[in-house]
Amino acid sequence: MLRKSLADLIDRMNRNEPVLNSDDSISWHAHRDAERLSDRMMVDELAEYVAGEKDKKKRDAAYFMIGKLGLQCRSVDCARILISSLQREKDKYVLSSMLDRLADIEKPREVDLSPVFPFLTDTRWLVRHSAIRAVGNSDSPEAEAEIIAVLLGATDHFDIMYCNGTLSTIGSPDAIPHIEKNFTSRKQDVKHSAMHAVHAIMARHGVRP
Repeated sequence: MLRKSLADLIDRMNRNEPVLNSDDSISWHAHRDAERLSDRMMVDELAEYVAGEKDKKKRDAAYFMIGKLGLQCRSVDCARILISSLQREKDKYVLSSMLDRLADIEKPREVDLSPVFPFLTDTRWLVRHSAIRAVGNSDSPEAEAEIIAVLLGATDHFDIMYCNGTLSTIGSPDAIPHIEKNFTSRKQDVKHSAMHAVHAIMARHGVRP
């Protein structure tokens, strides 16, 4: 059973009201309140709630809260809840938001990221880009291999940039030759993100240029 304070917060997060400035809205302030949640006891309540809630907007708000709790409490359980809930959701905006929250949470090797992998090549760019970011901050060789595969087959320059960004946080030296292929890109954002990724990988692994 979801405690009243959390149910009220979810309702406030979904409040629609005519305002001139979104920063003045009840929803905006509710989202800021959700970002400050830090009680680990809320995690199980929210997990049970999303499993039974039929309103996708309310589930979306609860996923937001789970993601912020995972960030504040450094909770692997929050990452697992988001991952296990992905197949249940069909709305691209809900999926993108879930994946964005997952990206923020550190994910050690024991976290199974395989349910995220099909979304790396989703036809919906909003979902695809969020999925590429979602496997960042992880310690998964499988995730690195999946991102390299996406990078090698990518034609969308945003896909390439996001792959470079993710590899900058999870890539091993084995990823460097694949990233370096984008050093000659005519897209400056692609070129610069590739250079940044290689420098980040070298620094993290103590590799000399």
